Amino acid sequence: MIDLQAASWAGSPDRPNEDAYAALADLVIVADGATAPATLGTGCIHGPRWYARQLVSRATSAYTAKPESGLAEILSEAIRATAAAHTHTCDPEHPGTPSATVVMLRDRESTLDWLVLGDATLVLETVAGLQMVCDERLYNSNTEARDAVLRSNALDERRAEKVATLVDLQRRFRNVEGGFWIAASNPDAAFHALSGSEEVPAKTSWRAALLTDGAAAAVDTYRLIDWEGLLDLLVTAGPTALLGSIRKIEADDSGTVSYPRIKQSDDATIAYVSGGCV
Repeated sequence: MIDLQAASWAGSPDRPNEDAYAALADLVIVADGATAPATLGTGCIHGPRWYARQLVSRATSAYTAKPESGLAEILSEAIRATAAAHTHTCDPEHPGTPSATVVMLRDRESTLDWLVLGDATLVLETVAGLQMVCDERLYNSNTEARDAVLRSNALDERRAEKVATLVDLQRRFRNVEGGFWIAASNPDAAFHALSGSEEVPAKTSWRAALLTDGAAAAVDTYRLIDWEGLLDLLVTAGPTALLGSIRKIEADDSGTVSYPRIKQSDDATIAYVSGGCV
């Protein structure tokens, strides 16, 4: 059984939070809807907020229906069902159809199963040690366009154009061999996720954090703490305190000068889970 603390903050008061999470007694899933620039089409009337929420809801339903399934099978069914839910109003095959990164963790008493699809992050600590998992294939494509955005700042009049160019180029590498994989309309994407299982010996404790990239920025962008320190902070102060620290840095660097990044402030979600012998 899982003990859970979670928090999810929108990146801006002007936009709805496009992250979503859900938890059962033995399963946690966090999804990050991918924002699309307004200048690019999506073929969809719903958007990433709807998609992320539908995805986590349908993943928990798929798990409830077939709890013996692997995490990839559960996510694949959730992708299929979510795409089917808007075929009558939208074009799920559009290259910009709403999508999401996903991180999942399941507790099977003596074993922890995990899955990471896209640039979400899992930080897991057991008696075997600490590991961080993030699917970084997205960053291995379109590096020139990404660097062009990171070299600019909020005062750059062409920044929005550069971001749109980056996203447009990324779409060409999405869910294709040699590119990166993400939950969108292709159920097979789930089987390209990073995944694994960790044994948890009896009478030992474990802890983990499931993070969208806006929350993982505390370590990989802002260098507030390391991954072990992040877990420690979540124990002592909780997810809300960590999100508050992230937002303070972003407010102090609203021009994205000290900490180059794609967004001034991103949606951020943290699910901290623990189990075993405390």
